[in-house]
Amino acid sequence: MKLIALGDTHGRTDWKQIVSNTEFDKVVFIGDYFDSHEDITPEQQKSNFEDLIEYKKNNMDKVVLLFGNHDYHYLRTVNETYSGFQEWHKTDISEMLHKALDADLMQMCLIEDDYIFSHAGVTKTWLKNTGYTGEGPLELFINDLFKYQPSAFKFTSGVNHSPYGDDVCQSPIWVRPQSLNADCLDNFIQVVGHTSQKQLKVIDKKIVLIDTIGTCGQFICINDGEMSVLKLSL
Repeated sequence: MKLIALGDTHGRTDWKQIVSNTEFDKVVFIGDYFDSHEDITPEQQKSNFEDLIEYKKNNMDKVVLLFGNHDYHYLRTVNETYSGFQEWHKTDISEMLHKALDADLMQMCLIEDDYIFSHAGVTKTWLKNTGYTGEGPLELFINDLFKYQPSAFKFTSGVNHSPYGDDVCQSPIWVRPQSLNADCLDNFIQVVGHTSQKQLKVIDKKIVLIDTIGTCGQFICINDGEMSVLKLSL
């Protein structure tokens, strides 16, 4: 199987060119569809998200839409906001996200063979704190937890009290690479976005940082378990 994974979207439409010009069996979007730090208006962000949802509906088994922290703070049950939060558009964005979640078009993580995909990464500490005992499928546990107990993914002060989220206690939409590396799951290669990189980066052969669409245009390709780096053609 040939899988590609794209870093944080933030309203960008580059994904359309990538999926049109790349052969693959599955594409994973790593989350953060809103809150652009570029000159992308809220209306453009919402329109782009609608296009992503339509693309998912037309390719249910081929497209995976993961959730990021810049999507999470628009949920009705979340009473916290992060940088870039668009107050005047929160109702529209919230309705779009909840509609997609109710239709099971989005999820928190994906596991394919030895690779686990999430927005920021999964630590042993966070899994222990949320009650995972090692019994049952890990992907199902995380996705069901998000579905039925979304508060488990909120930002926490943790033990390091890092305002940046650099703490092993943080959830799969918040943990930063240094803490993820210190408390990484065994037997998995984690593919994550969340922390922007100038170039796609691999840490200790167990973490792949792919938040690079907005910097260098790179994205990851995994073909029958073998990883390579592709680049958006400008």
